[in-house]
Amino acid sequence: MRASVASESGRPDGRNEDWAAASPAGVAVVLDGLSEAGGTGCRHGTPWYVHQLGARLLGNAGVADRPLADALAGAIADVAALHDGCDLTHPGTPGATVAVLRATATAWDYLVLSDAVLVVDGGAEPAVVTDRRADHHLAELSAAAAAEDGSITDLVRAQQLIRNRPGGYWVAQVDPAAAGHAVTGTMPPGRGALLLSDGAALAVTDFGAMGWRELLDIGYAGGPEAVIAATRELEYRDPDRTVWPRYKRHDDATAVLCRP
Repeated sequence: MRASVASESGRPDGRNEDWAAASPAGVAVVLDGLSEAGGTGCRHGTPWYVHQLGARLLGNAGVADRPLADALAGAIADVAALHDGCDLTHPGTPGATVAVLRATATAWDYLVLSDAVLVVDGGAEPAVVTDRRADHHLAELSAAAAAEDGSITDLVRAQQLIRNRPGGYWVAQVDPAAAGHAVTGTMPPGRGALLLSDGAALAVTDFGAMGWRELLDIGYAGGPEAVIAATRELEYRDPDRTVWPRYKRHDDATAVLCRP
């Protein structure tokens, strides 16, 4: 598998809480670090967390017979052990959404945890894998925050209270058991695939400005940079966030394009 990677911060200061990489073992990983809201209990920060988790997950997933959920659980446990002096009980402890693709000549294994997105070009219509089981919870929190004229900090703090618990939603953080809640499976090899952080998928998921086939074709023509640019172009058209209401003008955006 050939893979190309692009990632772009959504902040003026260039801080990027996404992470992505691919390995010669046919593994591609995208992590989307969760937005922080004031204190986190961690002296390292989210960029540190996603780099540590991503490197370990990439290595673990490269073991051909290892289930991807087990690879993620091991990576989460290993990084939790690195948090020397951090308060891992803090609800804002760094965490991330996850997308993994492991490609061989005969099968493509995948894992998605929370709202990262995997798009596989394998048929007349692309197969899309994401984990939106908690959408109704998050929509309720967003509506409540908007009604109270709350900030994104208020929204993030409310989200923290329902993460990694029954009735809420699951992300990679400090509990390896979260990996057991990921969406996993195997499919035949496709013609190509995109792994996306939610900030790179907005043109389809939230803005509805195009479909997955069009986004794949943009990636084939211009690489993952063009995929991110497609969302950025729409965001720049709507600087006041009136056409597409959202808390952030720009989010961190990361894409990995994979071709056999």
